[in-house]
Amino acid sequence: MNEAIRQRLLDSAEVYALHAVSAAEQTEIERDLESVDDTARVQFGILVGEIQETLALASVLDAVEPPAEVRRRVLDDLSRTTQVPPPTPTASNVTSMKGHRDRRNTRLRTSLMAAAAAVVVVVGGGVVATQVIGNDPSPTQAEQVIAYGDTQESTASFPGGGTAKISYSREADSAVVELDGVAPPEAGKDYQMWFVEGTPRSVGLVSPAQLAEGGKTVIEGMGGATNFAFSLEPAGGSPQPTEVLTMATLSA
Repeated sequence: MNEAIRQRLLDSAEVYALHAVSAAEQTEIERDLESVDDTARVQFGILVGEIQETLALASVLDAVEPPAEVRRRVLDDLSRTTQVPPPTPTASNVTSMKGHRDRRNTRLRTSLMAAAAAVVVVVGGGVVATQVIGNDPSPTQAEQVIAYGDTQESTASFPGGGTAKISYSREADSAVVELDGVAPPEAGKDYQMWFVEGTPRSVGLVSPAQLAEGGKTVIEGMGGATNFAFSLEPAGGSPQPTEVLTMATLSA
């Protein structure tokens, strides 16, 4: 087997995995695959599979639900944006294999495996959302809410010990609930959460994971709520609170 052909084939694995080859280059790669031995074909297949699997996993791990306010602004702007047909392409955007090989260095594969995948939505010339993964991880939905310029905090204490910290943003129309040291409810009971704006509005039950892990839970749709309350209810919850345990004030 010609060693030069084997090395050329392995060097082309990255661009082949990314579908960044022309029809002629793909034919060349397939011809090389037929001329090398089984070991080289397996090595090529492993390289291609690793790259494609890593990029697929990266896109899944980086998926973040945008804040409700960002979603609303994007949809509103789209309805007012004039759609322009794409220009007729004047040249291929496929990088030639030779050019790729000339610029290739030994860190390319490492960079691909730790690649930062970004999704940017541009409306009316402005960037409204971006997601990045890799060495610079995307903020979680909770971190996005907390990062808003108008975010405030309020704390409520439970009668049996423990606290609930509520970080909320009117601009994001969301609140982030973080429990610390709150004991599980008695058997047959659940803690239920409420936005209070005149009439209490249920936003769900406190899950065992919230109590055990103390993580941050995002509650959307706060509207004009002035308080965030926790009540003790029969298992499964109630349409209206029956025993309010504690309440945090949400300032304007």
